[in-house]
Amino acid sequence: SLNKTGQLKVGFDIDDTVLFSRDNFLKAPHMSDDPDHLDYGWVNTHDSLHSVIIEPIAELIGLLRSQGHEVYFITARPGVNGESVGRHLTRKLGFKIEKNENLFFAPKSKDAKTGYKYTTKHEVISRLGLHIFYGDADNDMVAACVAGIRGVRVVRDSRSVDAYSKNYFGDLRSDDQPNSPYNEADYQRFLTQGVGPYGETIFPIVLPAPVKAETPKD
Repeated sequence: SLNKTGQLKVGFDIDDTVLFSRDNFLKAPHMSDDPDHLDYGWVNTHDSLHSVIIEPIAELIGLLRSQGHEVYFITARPGVNGESVGRHLTRKLGFKIEKNENLFFAPKSKDAKTGYKYTTKHEVISRLGLHIFYGDADNDMVAACVAGIRGVRVVRDSRSVDAYSKNYFGDLRSDDQPNSPYNEADYQRFLTQGVGPYGETIFPIVLPAPVKAETPKD
């Protein structure tokens, strides 16, 4: 139904959107040799030690809330110990963030026939009736598209691109192949033009340094 008040419901991904959490993931123990078997119970309780708030996004969240809009968080992390994530975000952002209230955990789901892993964030986006979803990953943009809302790409920190290159413009650090067709030059072109490969707006988390004027020659 149409929101007649003009109030927005805005969603944010967490990792590399609200939190620079690369170090938290790099330090996290694994439950087996399978790279996917990360101990998310540990990850979710260690943001306060190893993750850093991304200030431009925190400022954007503050602006939205100051104008009466509602803010929600949706992460693909599993929800074990998710209350700790809510407490950390509450401390850093200055308003109450609580699991299953305005913080939701939506792990990927594996298709039994194809073996592909698909995002489930669109299910939460649709249930909440969001209007915009901010995220860094390809799957964030897919979730917004499937839910039929506006997706805004947040630029992933280059250190996170190096550590976790997948699910970001395919895979910028991989050899050219169908599931990673873009390279660093393509990425820089997307940044320059301000749109991503799905046509989404790109919101930079680090503004480019101002160009210094050339010193006049004698």
